Order: sequence, then structure tokens, then C-alpha cells
Amino acid sequence: MSEQKSVRKFHFLAVVLGIAIDNIGTMLSSGVIGSLYFANRPLEDQDVNAIYSNAALLLLFLVVGLFWTFLGSYFTAKVAKRGELFNAAIIGVIGAGIGFDSILTQDVIPLWYELIGLVAIVPVSLLGGYLALKRKKTSQS
Repeated sequence: MSEQKSVRKFHFLAVVLGIAIDNIGTMLSSGVIGSLYFANRPLEDQDVNAIYSNAALLLLFLVVGLFWTFLGSYFTAKVAKRGELFNAAIIGVIGAGIGFDSILTQDVIPLWYELIGLVAIVPVSLLGGYLALKRKKTSQS
């Protein structure tokens, strides 16, 4: 009787690294973008709410946030060295969970912005994992 070897796919440290890259990168980038946006004037509460009515700025935040998700997922897959797509997808699922919570609890953020992020985050994280896996296979050849 041959013994089946169990292979663990989940890599805790890789996922923690990916979440950190995604969240810290998104927060820092958003802070820089917000600082540049409000650079020449004092900041008031209505100014912060005005961000949510600026579609171009929201699209910039969305693209930047998804870039960090992609990068976090890429590094998650690289560090995991096993179950690359599975581990990368976890980054997207966690992000989708955070986004879903935001949809339920935030009434200031436009729904279109929340829904695009919710729909796009898992495919973007899988793309990061796929690129890492593809580069791994290319380097092994």
C-alpha cells in the first residue's frame, strides 16, 4: 500500500506578508495621493467627503489599491513556493471580505466604487499569483 503524502498548500507567513504589502502599500499611497490633493489648503471635514464625489480621484485610488493587491499576491505566491494560486487567492478573499464589510457599514463611499473593487480584487490577486507561478516555471526550465 503506497502512502499518500499530504501536501500543505497554506503558507501562513506568506499570506501575512501579502496582506501587509497590500494594506500598508494602499494606505501609504492613499495618504500620499490625499496629501497631494489637499496640499495647498487647510483640511476640513467636508473636503474629505468631497473626495467621494470625485470620480477621477476614486478611480485613481481603485487602481492604486488593486496594484498593491496584485503586488501583495505576487509576493505571497513567491514566498509560499507551494499552492501559489491558493495562497494568492487568500489575499483577494480577505480583501473582498474587508470590501464587503465596507459596503455594509460605510454610507459615504459610492456603491459603484465598492462593487468594482469587490468584483476585481480576487481576479487581480489570482493574476499576481499566476505571474509568480509562471516566473517560477520559467526559471526552472
